[in-house]
This record gives sequence, structure tokens and C-alpha cells, in this order.
Amino acid sequence: MNVAIKPHTARFQENRPLMEGIAYRMLGSMTDAEDVVQDAWFRWVDTRLDEVDSPTAYLATTVSRLCIDRLRKRKVEKLNYVGTWLPEPVQAEVHEEPEARLLLADSVSYAFLFLLEKLNPHERAVFILKEAFGIDHEAVAGMLDIQVTHSRQLLRRARTKMADWEGAVQPAKENARAVIESFVAAAESGDVTALAATLSDDVISYSDGGGRASAALIPLYGISKVTTVLLHLISRQSGPLRLEWMGINGDWGFVAYEGDQIHSVTTAVVVDGKIERLFVMRNPDKLNAFAA
Repeated sequence: MNVAIKPHTARFQENRPLMEGIAYRMLGSMTDAEDVVQDAWFRWVDTRLDEVDSPTAYLATTVSRLCIDRLRKRKVEKLNYVGTWLPEPVQAEVHEEPEARLLLADSVSYAFLFLLEKLNPHERAVFILKEAFGIDHEAVAGMLDIQVTHSRQLLRRARTKMADWEGAVQPAKENARAVIESFVAAAESGDVTALAATLSDDVISYSDGGGRASAALIPLYGISKVTTVLLHLISRQSGPLRLEWMGINGDWGFVAYEGDQIHSVTTAVVVDGKIERLFVMRNPDKLNAFAA
């Protein structure tokens, strides 16, 4: 390694967890987050360390602005996206501590990432920097090159849109896996009554095929719609799926395999012993980490 960049490397590596944490929340994709962190490295290595007051502030600022630019471009790309766009899931142990679920990049709950999609790029940046990382408004305003009053306004708007966000970062429910296992067993057996018993009256199912795999093109609302479409899709399967249970973004979920090929990643929000939200990722472009 070039001796001249060793100090840069040390400072960069010290701040990598923070950068990845910001970028994954901002973009909802670990693949994109890693790309942004790599872009930040190329900018960082060209700086003079004696001219940087705080490497942490500099790198967090760089990543935040790169993410905002990428989100603006994605807005256009989403106009041509086939079906529902969902965040990219990651494998992470089931976390019982709320602090871990807030701070670790790979353990932020899937429901929380999904809620973040309600926010525009600047609202998302302010909300994440202030709520998830505890950065004060003066620092956030400087990072995003906006006025402090604007930062406060953006946070108020974000909080209104994210009214139930705290419920999305709660510790994983002890009975969640059992509920999801009952859901899977009922679906595989075709028992409509048993399947309906695992679902909340207000259940919503989201699936993302990205035009690359079969999936419902719109969210499914209510027990009747969810059970009907799910059982129809199962009936079209060429054979049984092999399931591997694991932590998905810190919550229980499973990876389904069709032979040696990955089929989907599924996780759910369980409230009072019922599945309230169901997330099914089928887009192969967002399943590379699990396929590997």
C-alpha cells in the first residue's frame, strides 16, 4: 500500500460502519450503499487531512450527498419499474435490543426501510441523520447545505409521514417465527381457514419481482385477497420449495429455494400473533447476497 494513503485508509475504515449505516437506510440497498461508500473513498483519498477538521463529519456529509443524488436518479428509474419496488433485504441475526436495530446497518428492520420510501431525498436524509444517528440540526444543516430552520421543517414533515416508525424498529417478537411457520404450513397444505387465521384483518402483502420473476404487481389488501392470490401462486409451482430460516434485517424470515436456485426471500411484521405486513422479494437483482 502507498504509505501516503495509509492515514486516509485508517480514518476511512474507522468510519465505514457509519457510512454504510447511512447509505443503506438512505438507499434501501446494501449493493448501492457499498457503491456509494466506494465513491466516497475516491473523494476522500484526494483530500488533505490537515485541511479536514473532522473526518467523520466529512465522510458522513459526502455519503449523505451522494445518496441524495442517487435517490433523485432513482425517482426517474422507478417510473419504469415493473410492479412494487421494495428495499433489498440483507441477512442479519434476529436482534432483541432496540439500540442495535437503530444503529447497525445490516439490522435495520425491513418494515422501517419500507416506511422510509415515503420520504423525499432531503426528508429521508434529515430523518435518518437526526433520528437514527442523533446528529443535531446545526450539523445536519451543514452536511446537507441547507438552513437550520429548513432542517427542522424537513424533520417535522418526515415524522408526520413516518408516524408509526417507532413500531418498525421494535425488538423482534418472540412468537414471530412460530406465527410465520404456521402461515407457511397452512399455505403449503392449501388450508384456507388455517391460513386466514395467521393473518390480521388489515393484512397487506407486498411483493417485488421487478419484471424478472412472477409477483403481484400491486399490494394485496385484506385476508381474502392475500389468501386467494397466494394459493394461486403456490398452485403454479412446479414442485415444493426448500425453506431456510434466518434473520432478515434482524427479524425472522426465510429464504426459499427451487432446486439449487433461489426463489424468494420473505419476512413479515407480526403484531398480536397475526401477520400484519408480508414482504416477498423475488427480484433476482436484489437477491444476490442470498444466492451467494
